[in-house]
Amino acid sequence: MTRAASIPITATYRLQLNAAFTLHDARELVPDLRRLGISHLYCSPVLAARRGSTHGYDVTDPTIVNAELGGDAAFAALAETVHGHGMGLVLDIVPNHMGVGADNPYWDDLLAHGQASRYASWFDVEWRATTKRLAGKVLVPVLGDTLEKVVARDELTIEPGDQGVRLRYFDHSFPLDPATLPPEPELAQRDPAARPVAAQWSAGEEGRRRLGRLLAKQHYELAFWRTAQRDLNYRRFFDVNELISLRVERAEVFEATHRTVLRFVADGLVDGLRVDHIDGLLEPRRYLERLRAALDARAPSSHVPVYVEKILAEGESLAGDWPVDGTTGYEVLTALEDLFVDPAGYAELEGQYRRAGEAGFHAIALDAKRRVLRSALNADVRRIAPMLGLVAREGGWPARSIAHHAGAIVELVAALPVYRTYMDAERPDPSPHDRAMLERAFAIVRERGVADAESVDALERVLVGEGRWHDAPPALAARRLAFVLRWQQLTGPAAAKGVEDTALYMYAPLASRNEVGGDPGVPVEGAAGRLHARLRERAARYPGSLNTTNTHDTKRSADVRARLDAISQHAGRWRRRLRHWRRHHRALRTLAGGRLAPTRTTDNFIYQSLVGIWPMQGGPSRDGAPGEDARELATLRERLTAYIEKAVREAKVRTSWTDPDTEYEAAVAQFIAGLLDRARSPDFLREMEQFVELLRPWGIWSSLSRLVVHLTAPGVPDVYQGDELWFQALVDPDNRRPVDWALRRELLGEVERGGPGAVEEWRQLPADGRLKLHVTSVLLRWRRDAAAWLASSDYRPVAANGARAGQLFAFERQGAGHRMLVVVSRLTHPHEGAPPVGDYWRDASILLEETTGARWRDLLTGTTVRAEEGAGRIALSEALGVLPVAVLVREE
Repeated sequence: MTRAASIPITATYRLQLNAAFTLHDARELVPDLRRLGISHLYCSPVLAARRGSTHGYDVTDPTIVNAELGGDAAFAALAETVHGHGMGLVLDIVPNHMGVGADNPYWDDLLAHGQASRYASWFDVEWRATTKRLAGKVLVPVLGDTLEKVVARDELTIEPGDQGVRLRYFDHSFPLDPATLPPEPELAQRDPAARPVAAQWSAGEEGRRRLGRLLAKQHYELAFWRTAQRDLNYRRFFDVNELISLRVERAEVFEATHRTVLRFVADGLVDGLRVDHIDGLLEPRRYLERLRAALDARAPSSHVPVYVEKILAEGESLAGDWPVDGTTGYEVLTALEDLFVDPAGYAELEGQYRRAGEAGFHAIALDAKRRVLRSALNADVRRIAPMLGLVAREGGWPARSIAHHAGAIVELVAALPVYRTYMDAERPDPSPHDRAMLERAFAIVRERGVADAESVDALERVLVGEGRWHDAPPALAARRLAFVLRWQQLTGPAAAKGVEDTALYMYAPLASRNEVGGDPGVPVEGAAGRLHARLRERAARYPGSLNTTNTHDTKRSADVRARLDAISQHAGRWRRRLRHWRRHHRALRTLAGGRLAPTRTTDNFIYQSLVGIWPMQGGPSRDGAPGEDARELATLRERLTAYIEKAVREAKVRTSWTDPDTEYEAAVAQFIAGLLDRARSPDFLREMEQFVELLRPWGIWSSLSRLVVHLTAPGVPDVYQGDELWFQALVDPDNRRPVDWALRRELLGEVERGGPGAVEEWRQLPADGRLKLHVTSVLLRWRRDAAAWLASSDYRPVAANGARAGQLFAFERQGAGHRMLVVVSRLTHPHEGAPPVGDYWRDASILLEETTGARWRDLLTGTTVRAEEGAGRIALSEALGVLPVAVLVREE
């Protein structure tokens, strides 16, 4: 197959593949995506995953394409179609972990043969367990009770089958070491008719004793699922027991698990890679260097771009020595978000929220990280604390207990302001940035004064003791490095589980700021300057980095966030609405565990979420067919209930995934049902519609402005599936609902046929999505045509003049003889929903250098604007005469 090496990557389109949307379905969309202006299709993982996987990140066999998606032939056909339409293909890969279970032949072999397995080097198992019971064994925490009770209830059975004699526990199936099988002939048979005989072999008191002896000889220990928190002896993806980490730092593991993907590259099927969870790897930089070398060897005549999924904290930059093209764009997503939040309004919302006794976000996040380290990630802490103790002992430092060391580790990880540091075997000392982050974290730990001082000192010597380890005995230096590498693999999961999956579900002044990679504790003030800084850095260092506003992991879609951002411009009205609704809905709250449900934070999320997903074109309060109205209400109730159940479990305050409080969750679901019941809340739907009607214009114009920046800023815009029309979604699985592709195809045709005056018509009826689709398709197609100069253009912030200058964000891109000026509105105050265009900007202008008398054409409207003679000034009442956004290109 001919490689699409000559196709510049100007825009990607993310598709979520699963059994309900396969590679065959994706193939049918390729012509439409080409028409839209997409240069590269960007697919979720395609390798074989656990049966029924909805996302593909639980890979079970990295050597073949998932049969549920269509298999190898379907993938090759998709690539052929993509390339046949002059496009490229970017593939998401998962080097950090695999899904466990009978679907995974490599894991299955490990369980059957233990350390003698040919795949023992693949998995990150600690065979030298601290407990005698687990020495040389893998803990498999899947039982619903203790092993003794499970055996006593005859819930474990022996079954011969196509995979040989296996141990079955409900839906779980485990191999047995062939050397341990008894001589009974019925256990060696694979005939299904032998199953009843085999089942009898483990029945009764004698059978249970035989089963117990057989289990004791296996290379794994079946255990109650709750023991994972304390005893698990393999590293996972975050706290998911079903996802075991890989030792991809080992050359043979890298080769085995990447062979198929690298073949795709060599055969010209794949043109770029997105690397999932780069921070989970032992040595990210060294992994990426190996990957880069492997890609260059397979495709020596072209550059295969690599993007890493990496969360960058406020002020943090991607390491300059990583051989990658950039990140997946969360840092731009979060910087762009704050551009549309009114600082004064947010201060009022946060003040109201905090007056109810809530702590600040950073305090909540710090405590949440501590909690997950002491609970879900406790096994990981317990696994590395003895490593610190050993280094301290051999270093001759004061003796402290393992518990003291564990406490110091928890406090430091919780206080670390970034996801992780990046020391490795080649560079064992912290970089200046890592040193600064560690010193900041140690200062917080010492100020708090909870951890044992001697253990904190030992931890600091190990992590920050630059120079001291160069002259240390080789064995001690090796032990120190082993601890550092393991410690760094703990900090990312702690941040993800503590902040993203806990704290962001506990803090609710304005939910639009609670996004992946976001930090609601950062002041909104200065948002424009922070965004300019990010984009300037992108143009200079990573011009090919992806930019995103929606992903499969975002907690709310961009259009939902835009509408919620508008609340900050109506903070007083929102406060009064919230007080009114809470007063009128007191009767809907019920007692659960002796306390009222839902909590104030939860009902804040409920009301805000309903605002965000309320239909773009009216809602169930409008006059309409009763059946349609009932269906719409039922859909809203179903989506909101599912989201809130996930939110309260993630918050881990009144319920959680591991300890669900069904009484509380039922009370919350009942509250939501009451809100959306006309009989019980007769005025609420009408009031909600009225409030959304107030916010809707602000949300639309903010969404449009966000879209324009997304599609014109330095970097490569990544479009999430379906987002070319208005896309109102909450966290997964809500954001993975089926997309109406037929509607998008139909409306794209209408937009393509739009004649003079069409843009103004679409502006007057923006809720149907044609305006958003027009802006998207025009800019994506233009990016494809202007790929050469965009790739090398610089970025320059542009200031606006006039009383409403603060309501504008503008920048210029220049290179290869071309110039582009982007101007978008923000924080505007349209009157009765009127768009902020024309005379709204009567005293606003932009002064450009060396543009006296130049003509500028707006790509979005086709109108031409001339800079004033002698001043180079562009009047924004003209530039923004039709739309509240403009993308002006200079005409020679």
